[in-house]
Amino acid sequence: MNPNDTQRILDFYEDSFAKYGNDARSVHWSGEISQTVRFEVLSNIAPLAGMSVLDVGCGLGDLYKFFITKQIPVEYTGIDIVPAFITRAQERFPDAHFELGDMSSLCEDYDYIFVSGAFNLTTTNSKEYYFTLIKNLFRHSKRGLAFNMLNSDTHQTDEIYVSYNIDEVTRYCKTLTDKVVVIDNYLPQDFTIYMYK
Repeated sequence: MNPNDTQRILDFYEDSFAKYGNDARSVHWSGEISQTVRFEVLSNIAPLAGMSVLDVGCGLGDLYKFFITKQIPVEYTGIDIVPAFITRAQERFPDAHFELGDMSSLCEDYDYIFVSGAFNLTTTNSKEYYFTLIKNLFRHSKRGLAFNMLNSDTHQTDEIYVSYNIDEVTRYCKTLTDKVVVIDNYLPQDFTIYMYK
């Protein structure tokens, strides 16, 4: 991501965090209900108990909270580029591991990698940028990658948010693996992709 995009995204989230604090709206979900629905869909990729999990764009650590609530024991790591999010997540969940980092610079591999909302913000050459990230993240998953995106059939791309054609994303994912599952029946503006090794 180029420095201008990075700074714009940092400002975007830091402003919302200053306004909302420990709230789903800080990471620009409309509320906890829709956030939890997305987590439910992502976590259905496979039985996760005992697995290593990377939460890309972890925000305030709410996916880890979801795992605790659902009593799913995982070896959890969360990464985010927003320092304030990482600091607060560590305060909220001292037993979990959080890192300040960019999703394009992973070094380790994980059983499953999850991306909830981190592909939604417009960047320079959004499609090329996010498709490259999908390839990189899938390479670092031992078993699978699950991510959600905004559906261009029901959500228009604008200066803040980028949306995608489900068929185009699916075709791209199938260039990386023939084991691709699409879920698009849970929220009107979203779809989720599972990619398996």
